[in-house]
Amino acid sequence: MFELDGKVALVTGAAKGIGAHSAKLLAAAGATVVATDIDPAGTAPDGGRFLVQDVTDAGQWAEVIGSIAATEGRLDILVNNAGMILNKPVLATTVEEYRRVQAVNVDSIWFSIQAAAPLMAQAGGASIINLSSIYGQIAGPMQAAYSASKGAVRMLSKAVAVEFGRAGNGIRVNSVHPGPVDTDLGRSGLAPGIAAGRFRSEDEAKAYVATMFPMGRWVETDDVAGAILFLASDAARYVTGTELTVDGGYSIL
Repeated sequence: MFELDGKVALVTGAAKGIGAHSAKLLAAAGATVVATDIDPAGTAPDGGRFLVQDVTDAGQWAEVIGSIAATEGRLDILVNNAGMILNKPVLATTVEEYRRVQAVNVDSIWFSIQAAAPLMAQAGGASIINLSSIYGQIAGPMQAAYSASKGAVRMLSKAVAVEFGRAGNGIRVNSVHPGPVDTDLGRSGLAPGIAAGRFRSEDEAKAYVATMFPMGRWVETDDVAGAILFLASDAARYVTGTELTVDGGYSIL
């Protein structure tokens, strides 16, 4: 039920981190993967393609989906992974910074759904997987703009899941909520504590945060990629509108 032979997947933000690992795992499960990123240094998964894409540009979404329709002929899986984080107090966050976080984390998903849904509906059964965060479920310290965006992703996913379920177009929509992930993006959240003198180094800060996980370590990219594979596969064929938390128990304390 986890095999993806014959399916086509699109993964955004796939140059590194969760996106790169997810693209690789979906390809290993048999999918043809189109990976995109604003960073041109990204690479194509085995048997797939890599495209440069700014996910905040609705026009580029139309171009990417058009390219997939012309080349692969179908789209079964959409992983909206591209995102950004802002570690900044609410009173110090500018309007421009706030809007940029919303554009990257929320607007991009809205654009993707509008662009991709008609092609995905033709597949007869498809899956949209939106990357949110535990900070879309609980409050993130000095992350008001980020939490606001990820909370929006959570509810957008549920609303569209209901709409598409009732429309009978065969598209499932779910969100994935990782805890702090051991990536450059995830570790960037340590910077304020180091700057404030709470920690002497990134290693010390990272070790402290690890004690906050009941399972004893940070989330790894493959932990999240495995959840994405599940939601992409037929094993999750009756799962829609759910939020899948991948945090080793971090958010339940």
